[in-house]
Amino acid sequence: MLDKHYYSIKTNKKPCTITNFKRNLIAVALLSFNTSVLAIGEGPNHTHIEQSQIESGELSTAEIVKHGQLKFTTDFNRFDGHGDPERPGVNGVGVSTGFNRISGTDSVACTACHSKPFVGGASDNAANIFPGFNRPDNIDSPSFEGLNVKNSQSVFGGGAKQRIAEEMNAELAAIANEAIEFASDLGDSFTLPLVAKGISFGEITALADGTLDTSGVEGVSTDLVIRPFNVVGAEPNLRSFVVGAMEQHFGIEAEERFGLDGDGDGVERELTVGDVTATALFQAALPIPTQVIPKKNREVRRAIFAGEKTFNKIGCASCHTPEMKIDDPVFQQTAPGTDFVTTLDLTRDSFVPRLRRNRDGSATAKIYSDLKRHDMGAELAEPLLQVDRASTSHFVTSQLWGVASTGPWLHDGRATTLTDAILLHGGEADASSTAFESLSEYEQAEVIEFLKSLQIVIRDPRLIIPNLPLGQY
Repeated sequence: MLDKHYYSIKTNKKPCTITNFKRNLIAVALLSFNTSVLAIGEGPNHTHIEQSQIESGELSTAEIVKHGQLKFTTDFNRFDGHGDPERPGVNGVGVSTGFNRISGTDSVACTACHSKPFVGGASDNAANIFPGFNRPDNIDSPSFEGLNVKNSQSVFGGGAKQRIAEEMNAELAAIANEAIEFASDLGDSFTLPLVAKGISFGEITALADGTLDTSGVEGVSTDLVIRPFNVVGAEPNLRSFVVGAMEQHFGIEAEERFGLDGDGDGVERELTVGDVTATALFQAALPIPTQVIPKKNREVRRAIFAGEKTFNKIGCASCHTPEMKIDDPVFQQTAPGTDFVTTLDLTRDSFVPRLRRNRDGSATAKIYSDLKRHDMGAELAEPLLQVDRASTSHFVTSQLWGVASTGPWLHDGRATTLTDAILLHGGEADASSTAFESLSEYEQAEVIEFLKSLQIVIRDPRLIIPNLPLGQY
């Protein structure tokens, strides 16, 4: 059966001019208009690629990313394996539906929760999810007690975020190993501060027997692995994020974790190893958020610069670290069962805007986060202790790049204004929140204007027009 999502436009390999671009638009429109005559009946909405195709070089990086983009934007149906018989869901009269808004399956496409303001972005509260251990079968249950509520987060800049976390993980692991070596040499316990990219994560103590005392570790799991995806720090990388989300929200099981037919719905290999590689690579290739400063409006421009200074002065930057250096800005992932590393140069192969490579080969990401878990106070605490964080009020510092484009804000989307989001900060952030509240009304407006300048913008038509061939722009 022909798949309408896989039609492409064949063009020459010359750089895409304005004329060529217009021709591509016309071709896309024609293909979209004529698909009804090319396909008969219903069947799977997506096709698969194999990891072997990636490892053999049969597919270019652009083609792999293209496949991942289609996975991210396709509506999955039952022919694709959508649904999970073990989580049937029921409607108001007890009839099995295969859909459960609270526990999943709860959607048919990644873009249902990641499309604001563009594909890969955040979501409205209408798409909030309810992760946790309580998975009620009845979506009409009147009680939400015992459920965590999460507003879907933007994936933009995900490749850079993963590289930062991986390099920080390497630094933390090296410190722990150094402590073990010192303790072995001394025949006694030895303590070292845990600092990665200038961020303190407490301290680690190695005992003489080679074990570690992690009681002094702060802001990261005791295995010293930073998990930058999910507001509580649940997923360490985009690959695990893809595998978990596909199963939870669609009942699409990755064979690398669930086998041939993990949910027993009769559809085998719902997500191949190659599919996961491609979907993670697409998300890694998404643009980085950027700062937009108006050239003609002098008052707004002045307010942005003044607001940034105040943002730093009142202590917001102590957690929302403005920038992080990435020593090696090449995204890497290794699929289970293979030593092959799929790579994507975040300074050359990503969608635009992308990271810029420094003269020493590094790149600087203006992420506005330390990727550390902090106590945000009792008012933001959740009912369930999801993952091994210190408490239900501990959350990973939100990345503020793109914050103007990702409202509503906070982990559950309760704040409909940036001002509300700031004032709801408690716990470790209480002093900064109080300092903001003490500012004059105009000074507060300047801080907000600075935050409003941190936006997600799309300058790459390949993200707006899915059928536009990669490599032509």
